[in-house]
Amino acid sequence: MRSRDAMPVRLPNGETATFEQMQSYGETLQRFIREQEAALPSISDVQRHNQIIDYLQLLADAYNQQLRVYKDAESHRQRVLLLSLVRYVGGGPGA
Repeated sequence: MRSRDAMPVRLPNGETATFEQMQSYGETLQRFIREQEAALPSISDVQRHNQIIDYLQLLADAYNQQLRVYKDAESHRQRVLLLSLVRYVGGGPGA
């Protein structure tokens, strides 16, 4: 891939990313994929065409993986916060 065909922003780390970072990257990725797909009919070199398709699939797979990591990490953060709140107000099991 030529550098102008590369994704313009870096994939966030799902473990530490914010919701806004994941959402922004997802929107940028969708826009990038649409732009690349729109250009595909003009590519006559089959190998180049397939490279672009493979690259887009790689980007989507990487994002989906980090999105799963983000959702798992966010779920954990929410559980920790809830337990902290329950302990703070003196509720919960054994109170």
